[in-house]
Amino acid sequence: MGTQHGKPLRLLSPLLAALAVLLSACEAKQIDSASLHKASDSPPLILSNQAGGAFTISNRSQGSLQAPQPKLSGEQQLAWAVGKSFATQAWVTSPSSTTARDGLGPLFNANSCTGCHVRNGQGELPEKGLGTILRLPTPSPLYGEQLQDMAVSGFKPEGQITWQTINSSHTDAQGNQHQLQRRQFSVDNTAASVSARLAPTLIGMGLLDNISDADILANSDPDDKNHDGISGRANIRSSTQDGTIHIGRFGWKASQSSLHEQIALAFHQDMGISSSLHSPQNCIGDNCQAYSVANTELEISDKLLNAVTNYIANLAVPAAAHDAQSQQGFKIFEQLACAACHTPRFQTRLPSIQLVSTDSAKKSNTATRHTETIFPFSDLLLHDMGAALADQNPTDETPANEWRTAPLWGLGIRARNPDNARLLHDGRARSITEAILWHGGEAEHSKIRFTQLSHQERTTLLYFLKAL
Repeated sequence: MGTQHGKPLRLLSPLLAALAVLLSACEAKQIDSASLHKASDSPPLILSNQAGGAFTISNRSQGSLQAPQPKLSGEQQLAWAVGKSFATQAWVTSPSSTTARDGLGPLFNANSCTGCHVRNGQGELPEKGLGTILRLPTPSPLYGEQLQDMAVSGFKPEGQITWQTINSSHTDAQGNQHQLQRRQFSVDNTAASVSARLAPTLIGMGLLDNISDADILANSDPDDKNHDGISGRANIRSSTQDGTIHIGRFGWKASQSSLHEQIALAFHQDMGISSSLHSPQNCIGDNCQAYSVANTELEISDKLLNAVTNYIANLAVPAAAHDAQSQQGFKIFEQLACAACHTPRFQTRLPSIQLVSTDSAKKSNTATRHTETIFPFSDLLLHDMGAALADQNPTDETPANEWRTAPLWGLGIRARNPDNARLLHDGRARSITEAILWHGGEAEHSKIRFTQLSHQERTTLLYFLKAL
């Protein structure tokens, strides 16, 4: 999905000020990681295999990413299937006899949601398929904010994704050498500064959408007042839909505050499909004359946009596979201070009707909501991840070195095939170990301690991560 943002806010509103008061009373508890083997004073968290609470299913195959959450009634499953059809089937150009799903382009990156999010999983690297897009630091007169590398008949794609591979090596404390790779992406091998984004897995997004802003802010510590070296900050956004203030939680830069807005943006930027949240695109580059007769009407109705949002919001979450060894691995995870950013659990408040709704009136009705405990392993905050992971330039009005903590649920499924693992924001990491070794900034000390683990400790830690 696209990762552009609503308007950023520079000043605290009364709502945010109230949340800031809450934050002062609920600052994140410091994780004592001075010694790898020091026991925690707090009771250990017993991991649950119900990663998504009531949304959890026992299936951990690749096909589990396409299943509905298990609490849907027969009627709700039919509504879910309608949204699925508009997310998975190809959109076509307009005019067409298929009027419900026409309006593709004229410029686009894929012709369906699952074109990039393959079987609801993560995207592919460019040489293998769709799912990698290029963002630009500011709107470009040639490419806008995002490169569209496909076009309908009569139009020209803006360009093609090109890259150079840069190799490096890392020697850990045990003397093991790790060969690392990253790509310096470009447009048609030009000097245009771009930032690659890999489409993420879609599971659990409806659950993240229903975590309260206050609960996310409670873990924020932008000034590192507890002196643990972790200074995550919330990305304060102004809603594209109604201008209200919320905490960004979706996208690699936490630039969208709701799933509905994230999906509307993806339709707009990735498929060239306009909606009530995003009007038809402006003319850019060589296509101006053709634009004069194209893209003049809204191409997805609010009803269908809600249907696609409800489909993604109600995807099941595969169960974790924790056991005694995994619990030991989690202790190491905590001792390395990984859990300071990859927060294990949240409370999320879901509508009592099983189908997660995108209707704002229903979402505001707290009397009809119930609480679920979920285990996403993310604080949904922005963190400095160091120079090695930094973009070439700031994008989405966030610093180049800051990234939202990626949720880890389903990590074992994503990393199962060693020949096709694609981790981190641009897919550079080919294994969980490589992903850890790319960490820097606020995670630098955790990475160093990871390299100092014994072979058995490292094996146990990776066993835990693959059980997620």
